[in-house]
Amino acid sequence: MAGNGEDQFTKTREATLGERRAIVYQRCRISVTSGPDEGQSIESEKDVVRIGSVAGNDLVVRDPAVSRYHLEVHKRDGEYVIKDNGSTNGTFVGALRVKEATIRRRGEIQIGDSTLLFEPSDTELVVEPSGAERCVDLVGRSVPMREIYTVIERVAPTELTILVTGETGTGKELVARALHAKSRRKAGPFVTLDCSALPPTLIESALFGHEKGAFTGADQAYAGVFERADGGTLFLDELGELPLELQPKLLRALERGEIQRLRGDKTIRVDVRVIGATNRDLHKMVQDGTFRGDLYYRLAVIRIELPALRQRLLDLPVIVEEFFRRYGAELSETGAKAFRLGPGAVAALETYDWPGNIRELMNVLRRAAVFARGDEITVADLPEEISGGKDRAKSGSASGSHAVALPDASVPFKDAKAKVLDAFERQYLQDLLLRHKQNISKAAREAGIDRRHLYRLLDKYEIDAADRED
Repeated sequence: MAGNGEDQFTKTREATLGERRAIVYQRCRISVTSGPDEGQSIESEKDVVRIGSVAGNDLVVRDPAVSRYHLEVHKRDGEYVIKDNGSTNGTFVGALRVKEATIRRRGEIQIGDSTLLFEPSDTELVVEPSGAERCVDLVGRSVPMREIYTVIERVAPTELTILVTGETGTGKELVARALHAKSRRKAGPFVTLDCSALPPTLIESALFGHEKGAFTGADQAYAGVFERADGGTLFLDELGELPLELQPKLLRALERGEIQRLRGDKTIRVDVRVIGATNRDLHKMVQDGTFRGDLYYRLAVIRIELPALRQRLLDLPVIVEEFFRRYGAELSETGAKAFRLGPGAVAALETYDWPGNIRELMNVLRRAAVFARGDEITVADLPEEISGGKDRAKSGSASGSHAVALPDASVPFKDAKAKVLDAFERQYLQDLLLRHKQNISKAAREAGIDRRHLYRLLDKYEIDAADRED
């Protein structure tokens, strides 16, 4: 059932072309072929294209006989549907006046004294590894990363909704920022919301805003992230944590470009490109009934899956180099002197499994640089789970396996994973507070999480901070 749903909600797909992969997605071109604005046209991948006589429409037709918001073209179930918005002079397909009509092929639409030519098409983007070793703030020379650079370069200028997947700490926000930086919206705002960093009762307000008096403590009106991202890009992280009851409202915002504040009585139009991210298997959640299928396929028009660091160890040296280039001056202010790795340290890093991925690597490097005694980082400067991993890896080298810094495999997988993640979170929080001299506000901003969520994590691991009342 879930497999059929993908074709139902989107025509985007991956195709194999020999040894090449291609992303195929649906778009349309609408041209004004007669009337005052003859020659005007638009190409779009949006779910909804608005046409009318005033600014704010995707295609503006300044024809006196065309209404302000005359009609919309909806992408629905792999087809296009023309919907008249109650216009004064009507919308015609051929000689027939329509309120709503499905159009499957090239054809003419008459509005007022103007004729529109509608042309649907499938666009194919061949994915071949880029020749670059970086894309904005992403770095790496491995084939999977260079393929991702190609996808970013080619889909960033479109309006396609994108879902970035991958384990925690793989750099999903960096992908979103690269897409924004290379898009037509780069001059607009880039706004982020971590759906896991807020309690369910506050997520709706964070997304869509609220009016004064909407709930206890709402002393003034508040613009949510959709309004603040108008004209730019909205990055929704950890979408798998979005409550099921809010998912229809997010779907409506994606499909129609309209939102309504909590306790608000007016519809607000927003022009936002949404990029989502998750470390969870949303497709399985759809099958389990914990995530809406229609929302999943609207979000995943293009899917970019980031590899784990253990799957791209070829990139480790360039990531380390980039880290010290970017943060060397800042680390110097803490008294750090070691901004390169010794040979033994490199080998140790390459044999570790990196459950926390690049985020964990950055915190290991930051800590090692601060506490290293010489001018380079040695094995002795690395955490025990990494420095000890080298010998464990040798015993498994005959089979080509990497050392996995997990608890005893005799425990259930779920428990083993929980222990690793707990250890990572504890170390991350300790290093984060050390880096920001116990300042909660700065630490929360750096981590990209809500300050209250940081407090909860500190309480969970019984970590004390000097400015808990800040």
